[in-house]
Amino acid sequence: MVERIPAALIVFRALAVVGVLALGWTGRGTALAVLILLATLSDVFDGIVARRLGVSTTALRRADSIVDLAFWLATITALFFLRPDAMWANWPVIAGAIAAEIVQQGISVLRFGRMTATHARSAKLMGLCLLAGTMTVALGGSAAIAFWAIGLGTAVAALDGWAIVILMPRWEADIPSALAALDMRRGRPIRRHWIG
Repeated sequence: MVERIPAALIVFRALAVVGVLALGWTGRGTALAVLILLATLSDVFDGIVARRLGVSTTALRRADSIVDLAFWLATITALFFLRPDAMWANWPVIAGAIAAEIVQQGISVLRFGRMTATHARSAKLMGLCLLAGTMTVALGGSAAIAFWAIGLGTAVAALDGWAIVILMPRWEADIPSALAALDMRRGRPIRRHWIG
């Protein structure tokens, strides 16, 4: 039963997709911010717990990546429901973030026939920026500051992510950085995780 905790955390985040849309639609910003925080925490801990329990599989990591993408797209949509003026004022950042993800996934599909599951450190930075930015918008804070953080996190993650999928010699999950992908290409061992 304990071995199912990582999968349960991913399922929770998948269900949160419906939750964030409903909360955005009904104008419940504080509840939306709380759900964004809980879903992000589930994303932080699913991989750590899976590795600790020895149940981290490629299928689980791919599911995690797909659910992450769905959750953040749903969150952006929910914020359009909740604060349309703030969101439309910052549409170039949103469009850039979505385009960056499409490019990365496109490169991966062209090279390896499947979507990425790199879980890079830069993607974790982007996740923190998304968390801070989307919670700020949900709580009625400064959209300019929120989208500055989101734009910065997206730019760093996009450049690193593109380099990873271009450099890695074969598809693998959990590639921490472009430098690690370069080491893989050179046949060197890499350390995949800081913790867990």
